[in-house]
Amino acid sequence: MKTHMDRELTILKNRLLELAGDVNSSLNMSYKALIDVDKELANQVIKHDEAIDEEEINIEEDSLKILALYQPVASDLREVISILKINNDLERIGDLSVNICRYLKKIIKAGPVEVPELFHEMFPKVLHMMNLTIDCCYNDKLATVIEVCNLDLEVDKLNKELIMHITDRISKNDGNLTQLMFFFSMTRTLERTADYFTNICEDIYYKVSGSIVRHHAELMTAEEEEDD
Repeated sequence: MKTHMDRELTILKNRLLELAGDVNSSLNMSYKALIDVDKELANQVIKHDEAIDEEEINIEEDSLKILALYQPVASDLREVISILKINNDLERIGDLSVNICRYLKKIIKAGPVEVPELFHEMFPKVLHMMNLTIDCCYNDKLATVIEVCNLDLEVDKLNKELIMHITDRISKNDGNLTQLMFFFSMTRTLERTADYFTNICEDIYYKVSGSIVRHHAELMTAEEEEDD
């Protein structure tokens, strides 16, 4: 029974990693669409989200089947629970990539586009968080989990700076107000994307260590705990 469950868990984890790769592609395409002001690329991201949604549902259904058939315990149970939660978070990141592209299309429609400079610092940092998070999914490295959570603090800082910059321009009527409002929504969406990477890494930390550290990242250590 255990051998069958191990095989099913390996297949499920590989599918989750494939989903993470698809979401990574969507987020990278969103950034390229932004810097190139590319409406067609934005449309590709929006269209691709249907496949991400479908796979998220399939992974959830198969995770629930494993819970029902094998009734896993200890680390195996944590593995399935983490897959369920990470799966949902990845789908939400895909949705946020779509939102970024929809905002970009409205920005393009409003006139000539000038992307605020801080996006060129904030967006790559979020993409770096994505790469590190996928690495965590492969390797369960707690040190990398902690690195991602620390990077989220840097993204939060950049988000506040961008909001202040955009708000100041709006108050001074400096530029296209419609575009500025959508850039405001875009930076908040990007900050939320970074939060989901932090959520995923907290779930990986739980899977490896058995400790729930949500909302208390300062409690994280790079030491693993054995309970089975």
